[in-house]
Amino acid sequence: MIRPMSPGLVLLLLVAGLLALLPVWRLRVAGWSASTLGVAWLLYAAGMIAAIRLPEVDRYLVPILVLAWLAPFVAGPERLARVARRRHVTATVIDVTPRLPGGGHDGDRAEPPRTVEGEVIEDTAHRRT
Repeated sequence: MIRPMSPGLVLLLLVAGLLALLPVWRLRVAGWSASTLGVAWLLYAAGMIAAIRLPEVDRYLVPILVLAWLAPFVAGPERLARVARRRHVTATVIDVTPRLPGGGHDGDRAEPPRTVEGEVIEDTAHRRT
């Protein structure tokens, strides 16, 4: 036979579940997927219940929960969306190093001219004669 749950435990589960919905709602606004939101809600609610029911882990779990609960409200939606999307972007590197006339070797590359306030200044100290 199933024993009835105490009203205090039912209230605890309801309050933890509802409090866990607030940061999850903010993550939903940032565009997180439904499965990720479900996992986040479970972690928030389980963390809150564990912090209340297990006093020996309060010292470590409560600061983590406070930071995790406040983070979606402090970070903007664009920053939260970046966390959710983990795309690997590859960039094309174009070599624009000037070459010496006649196809000199790597050690013979000329330094590009230096630009200061829109004017090109020739560096005569490194010029070969």
